[in-house]
Amino acid sequence: MKILPFLSLLLVTSFVQAKGTLEVYWVDVEGGAATLVVTPAGESLLVDTGNPGTRDAGRIHQVATKVAGIKKIDHL
Repeated sequence: MKILPFLSLLLVTSFVQAKGTLEVYWVDVEGGAATLVVTPAGESLLVDTGNPGTRDAGRIHQVATKVAGIKKIDHL
């Protein structure tokens, strides 16, 4: 239920005029998938990083930094 406050924030910010778009990235993390959401305001949320011990942190980091262009993940 930790995701509920962030989803509420997304709903509220969707009614505010913002430059940019809501970006959603899907990342294959070997045995699962992670979803990275970047809001028009630049906030980021990473959902489901895979199974402990088998998650592919390098792949998630590459998508976050090189593809999405973010420097840190705000919400995990």
